Amino acid sequence: MEFMVGPAIVGLFLAFIGFRQWLQLQQRAMIHRERMAAIEKGADLPPWPDEKPRNGIRSRQILLLSGLIWMGLGFGGMVTGYFVLSSPVVRAMPDVAPPEAAIGGLIFILIGAAHMVVYKTSAETKE
Repeated sequence: MEFMVGPAIVGLFLAFIGFRQWLQLQQRAMIHRERMAAIEKGADLPPWPDEKPRNGIRSRQILLLSGLIWMGLGFGGMVTGYFVLSSPVVRAMPDVAPPEAAIGGLIFILIGAAHMVVYKTSAETKE
């Protein structure tokens, strides 16, 4: 029964997001019906309700942040992996990967670099 807690939380979170989206859709449909009724009657259109300003971060900031995080994880993983795998205690164990296996962190660095390239090119297209 304990293994159901994680999926239940994820399911509730997704249901909450879906419900919020459904409410926004219903609100926009109601505004649309009001405006269509006003057009059919020949009356003045009611004013369009002001959209609430979004105070979230923009996608460019997300690209920069995620690029830095990926690169930090990759670099930190490579350094940590190299020092752990090259320590004498670990080297004495049988079937241990060579210290060069820490190069696997390069994958994360390249993902971060890709985010940074997209961040940089999106900045150039905005100007």
